[in-house]
Amino acid sequence: MRHLIAAIAVLAPAGCISVAETRLSAPACAIGEPMVETTLHLGLLKPGGSVSRFDFAAFVETEVAPRWAEGFTVLEAEGLWRSEQRGINEREPSRLLIRLHDGSVDASAKIEAIRNAYIAAFQQDAVLRTDRPTCADF
Repeated sequence: MRHLIAAIAVLAPAGCISVAETRLSAPACAIGEPMVETTLHLGLLKPGGSVSRFDFAAFVETEVAPRWAEGFTVLEAEGLWRSEQRGINEREPSRLLIRLHDGSVDASAKIEAIRNAYIAAFQQDAVLRTDRPTCADF
């Protein structure tokens, strides 16, 4: 997963905008309001094993739910990345956390707190974060 993240960082365009600027550059919405959709990609492999369903659920309850009380989505996924050391494609069970928010500095800080907590709790090299402007109507 870390190689995928490194590749994305290298390939990212130099003109990327900050999360706070993303909300301002969202297209006019025919329905709903401009928002930012953030996805966190959380790998479930860790040194010596994997993150159990119980441990992941506990993490969501203690670290995610309090910061994203308005709501979020958890999806099961499988990541694929190229291992330079082993010369093969690696597969990793993963979870995606998806959150719609206003793009504020406070919202971004909460996202970063979740990323950092996951990295520390499960000995991860990184947690991939993607942000994109969107329109949402609840």
